[in-house]
Amino acid sequence: MANIIVVPFKEEKRAIDALHKIKELDAYGDITLYEHMMIRKKENNQFEVLNDQTDEEGWRTLTGAAVGGLLGAIAGPVGFVIGLYSGLAVGAIADVSRYDFEDDFVKKVSNQMTVGTIAIIAEVGEDSSVFINEALEPYASEIMRSEAGIEFDDYVDEQIEDIEDKIEDQREKLKKATKEEKVKIKSKIAELKAKRKSKITALETRRKQLLKSIKDKSDARLKQMENRLKEYEHSVTSSIVKARKNRLKKRIKKEEEKLYQLHAALGDEFMD
Repeated sequence: MANIIVVPFKEEKRAIDALHKIKELDAYGDITLYEHMMIRKKENNQFEVLNDQTDEEGWRTLTGAAVGGLLGAIAGPVGFVIGLYSGLAVGAIADVSRYDFEDDFVKKVSNQMTVGTIAIIAEVGEDSSVFINEALEPYASEIMRSEAGIEFDDYVDEQIEDIEDKIEDQREKLKKATKEEKVKIKSKIAELKAKRKSKITALETRRKQLLKSIKDKSDARLKQMENRLKEYEHSVTSSIVKARKNRLKKRIKKEEEKLYQLHAALGDEFMD
């Protein structure tokens, strides 16, 4: 099962060196590095994202809104945790149910990124926390970690697990391979990672489409009830009319609460 790690830094060089170490562990087959991003918070709701993930010259400055848009393109828990950690996730807490995150992890990372903080946020497959913990000990004072099981339907979940199992098999081969064999194995691992990412992206798209469909239907139903309420308001006042109005008001309130939750789950792209 993949884990999410969040590693904060105050110094850029330490952050870059730590990322190199994580990549080395991936190259040796000690861990599998699925997705990662390095981000630094600046003032005035601006952030820097490391473009090539290795070179300190590759920082790109983005506004909070631009980073928020970028997160939509990062399917899976990495994009979600970046949004949660930087305070950019819309309705983040409502969306936690999609992932198997521990409560204390969510509390630790929620809106914790202060100005000047640099963070590595990554999804890694690891048999033990020892490899990353020992490799980063000279560079980082804190590593936040949580299991990030992606909760989709059983069929697709099994497909993703099957790909992860194949990656783990290739990792074991990598440790024993000759120099010539390692090139082929690394190519196979890269291919499997891309396949896993593609499946998660497709599932994320399907989920958003489903939520939007539900929201649209809820909007239409709410509008219909509001129109009926207006019709009653122009009717002759009676105890029956009042009872109907009160019943409709309660139903409208419930629908509005559902819509609020849907807005939170959908994020900015579908909000009115």
